[in-house]
Amino acid sequence: MQTNIQILRYRLDNFYKDKKIPVWVFGQNYEIIYTNFTTSAILNILESVQSQVRSFRLAHSIEGYYLNFDNPHEMYFLFSFDVGKHQSNTVIVGPVLKIKPTENIWKELSFNQNLFAEQKRVLSHSIPVISEEDFKLSITTIMEEVYETTAPSFPVSEGSSEEPVNNVIVNIPTEQSYDRDDLSEYNEICRLEDLFRFYIINGSTYQLYGFFKDENAMCTLFTNKTSPTECAVRCVELLTIAKMASTESGNDSRVSHSRFQKYIDMLKNVKTYEKMVDILQKAAIDFAKGTHDIHHYTSSNYSPMTNKCIQRIIERLPDKISLEELSKELHISAKYLSALFNKETGSSITDFMQDIRVNEAKHLLTSSSMSYLEISNSLNFSSQSYFNLVFKKKTGFTPKEYREQAFKLSEAEK
Repeated sequence: MQTNIQILRYRLDNFYKDKKIPVWVFGQNYEIIYTNFTTSAILNILESVQSQVRSFRLAHSIEGYYLNFDNPHEMYFLFSFDVGKHQSNTVIVGPVLKIKPTENIWKELSFNQNLFAEQKRVLSHSIPVISEEDFKLSITTIMEEVYETTAPSFPVSEGSSEEPVNNVIVNIPTEQSYDRDDLSEYNEICRLEDLFRFYIINGSTYQLYGFFKDENAMCTLFTNKTSPTECAVRCVELLTIAKMASTESGNDSRVSHSRFQKYIDMLKNVKTYEKMVDILQKAAIDFAKGTHDIHHYTSSNYSPMTNKCIQRIIERLPDKISLEELSKELHISAKYLSALFNKETGSSITDFMQDIRVNEAKHLLTSSSMSYLEISNSLNFSSQSYFNLVFKKKTGFTPKEYREQAFKLSEAEK
């Protein structure tokens, strides 16, 4: 049975609000398509569930589902879901825990690699502790109410009543429990991560500038700025949230991953909190801007083919892409694509690409101290003189005149 992905995302978000159980959706090539779980330490969980998806595809694809109780302290459920055209997604529900984790239990969990104390604290609040029977009931709920398909009949497990789980939780030593201040801080971390994700999905670049200037927010997200390792891990976690939010908002998953990898490589070469956050901010703005531009330039009045063409152009910016390359990617003749685009937008593809690059140049001229040559090179103009020519043709000003005018207007408003 097939269900619209937007409807599924809405239902899965509500499922997490109600049950607090993570759900992950993977595509044919093991790429993450969606998760309702976007809190701290997501990378540790992601690596664990990706490994399980690979094993499931190999061993249980015919059976269609698998209830994983292999680890004595955690539970997962995996199943395949048809999305049409002879393709299926793999859905993994979990992890959920059978027992509140103590320091010894953390070591035995499948996602325990490289977890800091702060991440353990956050995960202990965000992953639910429930009994096997309650987990099976939740699986029935997600399959029948979210995916509108028949849930499997689970045999009743021996000793699977809620009492043992409750007894274990009650007997946890008091030093392992968390007070209200811990929970309040955790809620604030989740709020900031949700806000970060919201800004990416909506292409809110200016709100992201403010987000990174908020020192309180940065102190909450980066609790140990003196540790390069902890700062790097936190940046990678937020980049992962940005990548998934970008894909969720309609960007091509391959482009989102390529952008993600670009900034991961940049992080490897820096060692201080300040430089890492600077890279993270540039990445977040980059992800959000891609979403903003796609929403800005596409239109419900255009055909799906024209909107897809616009999306491809934006995703390749600042690289040049020819009409022939576009037509090959979209599996359509170059002549028909050119005619369709011109008819619906009133502009040729070449002019449209120039408009986008000029608009990006405007942004760089007013929001950065980059030189005119640097802006020209960054947007792949063949020369600075050609950049000046195109810019003046489109705006009526040279880049120098445009920057000076913008500066005067900014000063007058102060």
